[in-house]
Amino acid sequence: MKVLVVDDDNYSRKLITYVLEEAGHSVCVAEDGQKGVDAWTREQPDLVLMDLMMPVMDGYESATRIKEEAGQLFVPIVFMTAMSEDKAMVRCLEVGDDFLLKPVNLVMLQAKIRVHERNLELNRQVFEQNKELAYFRAKVSAEFDMTQQIMKVALQNNRPFVDGVKVHCSPHSTFNGDLVLVHEKRDGGLYILVGDFTGHGLASSIGSVPVSQAFSTLAERNSAVGVMAREFNRILYRFLPRTMFFAMTLLELNASRTLLEVWAGGLPDAFIVSPDGTLKRRLGSNHMPVGALEHHEFEAFVEKVELTEGDKILIYTDGVNEATNPDGELFGEERLLKVICSPEPDLIGRTLTAVKEFMQAETFQDDLSMLVVHCKETSRKVEAIKKEAVSGESGTAVEQGRVAQEFSLPAFHAEFHWSPDQLREPDPLQLVRSWLEHHVAIRAQKEIVLSVLSEVFNNSLDHGLLSMDSKAKEGPDGFDTYYRERERRLKTLASGFITLEVGYENKHPCEILLVVRDSGRGFNYHDIDLDDSESTFGRGLPVIKALCSEMRFEDEGATIRLRIPLS
Repeated sequence: MKVLVVDDDNYSRKLITYVLEEAGHSVCVAEDGQKGVDAWTREQPDLVLMDLMMPVMDGYESATRIKEEAGQLFVPIVFMTAMSEDKAMVRCLEVGDDFLLKPVNLVMLQAKIRVHERNLELNRQVFEQNKELAYFRAKVSAEFDMTQQIMKVALQNNRPFVDGVKVHCSPHSTFNGDLVLVHEKRDGGLYILVGDFTGHGLASSIGSVPVSQAFSTLAERNSAVGVMAREFNRILYRFLPRTMFFAMTLLELNASRTLLEVWAGGLPDAFIVSPDGTLKRRLGSNHMPVGALEHHEFEAFVEKVELTEGDKILIYTDGVNEATNPDGELFGEERLLKVICSPEPDLIGRTLTAVKEFMQAETFQDDLSMLVVHCKETSRKVEAIKKEAVSGESGTAVEQGRVAQEFSLPAFHAEFHWSPDQLREPDPLQLVRSWLEHHVAIRAQKEIVLSVLSEVFNNSLDHGLLSMDSKAKEGPDGFDTYYRERERRLKTLASGFITLEVGYENKHPCEILLVVRDSGRGFNYHDIDLDDSESTFGRGLPVIKALCSEMRFEDEGATIRLRIPLS
């Protein structure tokens, strides 16, 4: 160890130097306080033996300056003094780290040096560990910032503030294991997802990224609830470790809020409450959580429920019913029902107040999320779109300018062909969809165009090539049975094709022409009520008719010809 000896007495310096060098230490010396500071700056010793009374600068001031220059680095300073008053000893310990009375006891000197050598080593370890901790803290902070940005981008399409929908989310930590997603359809209908990943914090929130992205994509495609649940399970079973899963309630409401389709697995039962505060129905959590089962084990059947105006749907995560009070009691479902079964407004606010009063705390013990849907008539967007499509009215100057721009674009005609191998791809329409959504003529109405294209393409595949019957979806297990059979038939499909023609003419009114043709035997489209889009949640032929200015079947249903207004 390198030791700096600061003493104005030459004999003391030489004696202490001799003893320390004999003990194997390296020694440097200074004869006053100022030179002691200069020597410490130059030599950077491990320990300082400092005389108290010296010319130029005394030991107190010299030690203070050395400590200031050392900063966070620990430098033990042992004062050597003939002053034995309590006041002087206390000052030595306040400014330095230890003291020795003069004349110095050489045995005691070596003992103290050994003690401070051990302390110095421990302090160096702590210093290095603190440096590592500071580095990792900065790294974790940067990763947190990056993850927050990723989460923000992943959830940017989520629009929870929809008319008639109230949402509350209280994360337990920076990152939230709960997930609440809302997507409003063009006809006024809703997709709603409320879920809870296993655990807390960053690890539990990671799964939100693929789920939110898949939710946004599938909702834009107007997918059925069972299809969405199955896709979430496929993604999360591959993405999550086997110790993690995703409890989820997923539902779809039609535009008039009179019909509900729900898939629920793992979350507490949701409730439907009538306007007078009576519990009308439970939406039981009948499935295993998402990501817990392999694809062939997963059950995608859904429950359909009729609603009346004024009903409220409440979905919540286990942060509500599993909240505990100081005695360890659970808030539980019974207390929750007493709160929600009341005609008083602000169901979420009343529930949160009741939970906090029960916990006797202002901070929730877990991630807590609640969502309430008020079932009331909303604007019928499909009817407005249909009216505009039929009339061809553009209205505002901005719209007229857009029509003029589209009218100046060159016309085009494209044809696409899918064989069985191409139809077995996860997303056969991916290339066409990517091209259409970036075309300037279609961009403003891309949601309508892509929704219609997806519906007619799947209609041709399911009912044309695969000869599937939609009646097979009826019943508790019908949906699951239907899609298992669909997968089997698609896997064994050996011949057949689907073709698509896409056309755009540069004339007013601006329209896009879609012609989808399959090699199947067609289907009996005459028996379908093309004006009933409510019972099908805005899917199928009724909504296609509502969104198109023309829909015509040919070849006994094997060909469908559509015109979609773009202005």
